[in-house]
Parts: sequence; structure tokens; C-alpha cells
Amino acid sequence: MSKIKEYVEALIFAFGDGISLEELEKRTRADQLIIKKAVADLNKEYSERKGAFNIVTEGTFYRMRLRSDLASIAEDTLKTDLKKGVLMTLSLIAAKGKIDQSELVKTRGSLSYQHVKELVSRGLVTKYAEDNRKVIKISPTFYDYFDVNNKELKEVTNEVKKELEKEAEQTVEYRPN
Repeated sequence: MSKIKEYVEALIFAFGDGISLEELEKRTRADQLIIKKAVADLNKEYSERKGAFNIVTEGTFYRMRLRSDLASIAEDTLKTDLKKGVLMTLSLIAAKGKIDQSELVKTRGSLSYQHVKELVSRGLVTKYAEDNRKVIKISPTFYDYFDVNNKELKEVTNEVKKELEKEAEQTVEYRPN
């Protein structure tokens, strides 16, 4: 098992943009359950020794990430691999918790269809039918990817809403003569 764990760690590190479970299975010639166990063991080891990294799962992809409390020391060099438009679409979905696709398209435009497709493929959001409408919501993978929990996300969202309300109160409406 330790050799498989070494191989899994090396492959996840080498594939910076992520590696699929299927690709790990093919390259290590190990069963998916053994690979998942190796990832869990690695994360446990990183946690126990306060390692700088952890492995996150995004759908069926595995990526190595810097621990969030250490991100500030490398903040100027780290960037998410999500494009700005996709990240803004994801931000709106996260702020709402869940959103009708029609509302998302009205707010973000028709490119949001492509953004949602990418976010679903990465496992960051889920899309499902509810009362004859398409609904999009953040997934548990979202919390792992951004290393945030539901409570923290709600606190941040509430703070942003308060700031927007303050800003709206201070906005002076223009009325022509």
C-alpha cells in the first residue's frame, strides 16, 4: 500500500491541473478503492504533521492544494485555475446558495450556460430539475476546493449583503431637472 500511496501522491503533484480517478487507476494499476484509501491516508498524514498541502477532490479529479491558512504567504503568486467569468458565476451561485438557471442567465448572460457546464464538470456545482425549472447549487466539493465550511460561507455572504445595503443607502439618485 505504501508504494501505491507514493505513486498516487507523485501523480497528483505532477498533474497540477488535476488527475482523474480513472487516470490514477490506469497509471498505478490499482483498484479505485485502494486509490481513494491512499488519498485519505495522505490527507490524514498531512493533517497530523501539519503539512503544507492537502489533496482535494473535484468531481472525479484530484488536485493538490496549499493549506488555506498558509495561502497568505504565497497569495500574490497563487491564482485559481478558474477564469474570471466562471469565478463570478460561481460567486453568484455561492452567494444565493441555489439559483434558478433562468435567473442566473438574466444576471450573468448567456455565457453562464458554458460556465455552469464547466462548474458541473469540476464538481463545484450541481444542476437538477425542481418544479419544471433548472436549479443550480453549490456542491460539497465547493467547500473542499475553497477550504471553507457552510457557516463561514454564510457569514461572508451576510457581510457582503450588509455592505451592499449600506452602499445602496448612500447612493444618491440622479433626477434630471
